[in-house]
Amino acid sequence: MQENWQILLKQEITNQYVHNSQEWVNFNISTSGLLNLTIVSDHFINLSIPQRKEEIFNLLKSQVPHLSPGFVSLYTPQEADSLNLSAPQASNTASLQTWQDLAIQATNPQNQPQLTQREPQIPRTITFYSFKGGVGRTTALTHVASILAMRGRKVVAVDLDLEAPGLSTAFNLKPQPKYGIVDYFYERSYLPEGVEPSISIAEIFGEVRIPNATGRLFVVPAGSLNLDYVSKVDDLHANTVIDGYQSLWSVFKREIYEQLKPDILLIDSRTGINQWGALSLIQAADEAIIFLFPNEQNKQGIELLLQSLQGLKDLSINFVFSPVPDVTKSGLSKVKQIWQSLLNSIKTVTSENYETDEDEADLDNSQTPIEELLVVPYLLPIALADSYPVQGTQDYYTKIANLIDEKTDEIKRSNILNTNTIDERWTIIESLQFPEVDADAADQKQDLSRLFQRTTDFEKFLDNTTCLIRGRKGTGKTALYLLFLKHKSVAQQLAHGRLDNTIFLSAHGRFKNSRPSRDDFDFIHQNLRSNSGTWEAFWRAYLLLRCHQENLFKFPKGKKGEKFSELKRIINNVKEKWQSESTQALLELSTNSELRLIVKDAINILLNEEAKKNSQKLWFLYDDLDEDFPERGGVRQQALTGLFQLVQSCDANRLTEIRFKIFLREDIWNRLSFDNKSHFTGRDIILQWAKIDFLRLALRQARQSEPFNNLVDRVVPIPIESIDQATEEAIDKALEILWGSRRRGGNRAKNVSRWVYERLTDSSGTTFPRSLSILLKGAKEQELTYKEQSSSKLRTDRLLQGKSLEFGLKKASEKRCEEIKEEYPDLTKFFDSLKGKLAFLSKEQLQTVWQESAHDIADFEEFASFLSEIGIIEWREKEKRYKVADIYVYGFEMIRQGAV
Repeated sequence: MQENWQILLKQEITNQYVHNSQEWVNFNISTSGLLNLTIVSDHFINLSIPQRKEEIFNLLKSQVPHLSPGFVSLYTPQEADSLNLSAPQASNTASLQTWQDLAIQATNPQNQPQLTQREPQIPRTITFYSFKGGVGRTTALTHVASILAMRGRKVVAVDLDLEAPGLSTAFNLKPQPKYGIVDYFYERSYLPEGVEPSISIAEIFGEVRIPNATGRLFVVPAGSLNLDYVSKVDDLHANTVIDGYQSLWSVFKREIYEQLKPDILLIDSRTGINQWGALSLIQAADEAIIFLFPNEQNKQGIELLLQSLQGLKDLSINFVFSPVPDVTKSGLSKVKQIWQSLLNSIKTVTSENYETDEDEADLDNSQTPIEELLVVPYLLPIALADSYPVQGTQDYYTKIANLIDEKTDEIKRSNILNTNTIDERWTIIESLQFPEVDADAADQKQDLSRLFQRTTDFEKFLDNTTCLIRGRKGTGKTALYLLFLKHKSVAQQLAHGRLDNTIFLSAHGRFKNSRPSRDDFDFIHQNLRSNSGTWEAFWRAYLLLRCHQENLFKFPKGKKGEKFSELKRIINNVKEKWQSESTQALLELSTNSELRLIVKDAINILLNEEAKKNSQKLWFLYDDLDEDFPERGGVRQQALTGLFQLVQSCDANRLTEIRFKIFLREDIWNRLSFDNKSHFTGRDIILQWAKIDFLRLALRQARQSEPFNNLVDRVVPIPIESIDQATEEAIDKALEILWGSRRRGGNRAKNVSRWVYERLTDSSGTTFPRSLSILLKGAKEQELTYKEQSSSKLRTDRLLQGKSLEFGLKKASEKRCEEIKEEYPDLTKFFDSLKGKLAFLSKEQLQTVWQESAHDIADFEEFASFLSEIGIIEWREKEKRYKVADIYVYGFEMIRQGAV
């Protein structure tokens, strides 16, 4: 916001005329635009009145030519003393009670003191206001109050629309209390000093009974409508001061809190600019929800209101458009234009000045999605109803209730965190560890049963028909592979007994340290080609060898074992540690036509039939297929084709006790081409992290800290063993202790849980759990650097600030970019070329980068399609641009400006 000319002019006058404690300036602009100026200064000694005025008028004309002087008084200190003039007192926001007070303060920003942010408190007071009537304000309040009570809040609804009351009727309040707030205010306004009032707070409210509500809803009506009521309303003054210093509202709020201990006060305000609207907005409100019909008349009235409210720095303002006749996308375009105009106005009104986000600072308001608008359509059931709430219409008011709920939760979290000392807060942060789920870790202290997060795909994985587990690198394939090999008891516990008679074996992968290398597989590939062997036969022989090494079968003795004697000799000669002899043995079993048939019989008889007799299932797990098989020369293509042909063969031969679980990178599977690939349709799963699973993992990691556990239990107790059953709403509330609800101040800021999930998700929809640990560890590291800063600069409703999360995101992005370079080393030059480029690229810009760094890999369209497939970019049709996924922007050192 531009610096106000009033501030600059007052500063210039003060610099010229005020040099000691006896000199002062009183500078005020009237609401009609005239300058009223008093200056007391030694500078005027020996100057006549005309000389003084000529000097000051010349100064004013040189500084602000358009300004018209009003009353101008210029004195020496001695003259001011003789007239009993004294310097003006600093303005106090608490003294603002009327629209006139606001108007004067709004036109005099130079007299506004630098105010500190008021600490929000429970109960929070929310005023439902409208400039004009007929916009569904009271209707909305009844529905929102009901929703909040259903959610467990204790709500008090207050009717301050004293000149046209109706809240108790809208609620169908029965029985009506004996008195209302008009009686309460009136008696206290005119009661002689020292006399106790006869109307107590307990006599002016009634309760609305809501079936199945876990909270409570109380209503304070205006009063009984009769001639006495009319007389009292006409005689009441909203800015009456009682007991020497208290306002009517402050007395009421204190007594209602003492009586009911509510969480929230909802005020139904009078429309327009009047004394009761002033009380509702100026004296009472922590937050204003302003209702308006989307037309120019309402817009102009609200803009005037916002201009008046500039002095209320603590007032949070939201807009609801109601009733909107056309809620289609095209019909909302006019609503959005008005909303955008009001948002621009509100920037000069509120003090939502928490830290801003580097990655959100450049967002264009015009691109704000329509879904963020608060809109209530014209609803016939509501228009015809005699009382509220109307069943079936609650959903239209849920967003309003969510805003109120969110801020109430934030205050409660702040209260919980503030019960700890500053040192205790840092102790809690230092205790956070965010361990990765590392099933391969040598550290056996890691309790995998508390840390491993089942995803929605886990049940599908357990299905015996599922044989292919696809996913991007970093989505948890290897963790799942190792879970069943290194932590069988945990795996069986997570499977709830479904795998009690299942044997797990690593047919290939890192679980077995001694295994064929890339060079071995290259050698095997050449020999299979030259000796008429097949990869299917190789995988079958390799599987039999692994089963023998793990003692899953014994060769039969006597006559039954004669057919397997040569096979037994070859396998028994293979050492535990993989050597060239091991490779030669498998090649012999894969290329000798007679031995190939015997291996096939051994798989059937010695493995499948024996398992059937023992009521067992055999799970054969394969991992590291991308790392161990080179792509050059078609090795990977043919080797993996052979593996899937083995699976098809076992299925065709009804080897029902043998189950394959093959973990494979998604892009590799997509490029594989072999006969009957459709055999695996419906028998595969893609490892993806839904938002709820991702947030559950975040909570599991955070809850490894006992001090954090204790904090969460005070907000929303979720035992770690019950995380899988908790709702997303409950998980979100628990995580708000860790990272808050919104990235920065103001309800338009992005929800933190959503921000984290979206930032760690690539353009193909793949989310990376490993990146979550890195982000949170980086955020903790950054947060601890604030330890020596003033605590007043930190948001008190969370442990990790928005800036800390942003720092963690950069760490996660850097690591993810390292990983994708390792995945696709041929693209390293292209990835390096993205440095300094915009994250929102036109087709021509991306083509230029491709031409400079990757044109020899593939043609441009094929290359762009591949980048999209692996989650680097997505095409935005509306903008005709490619957007680089946020998970890669920071690591590739790109410019995020314009990426929305």
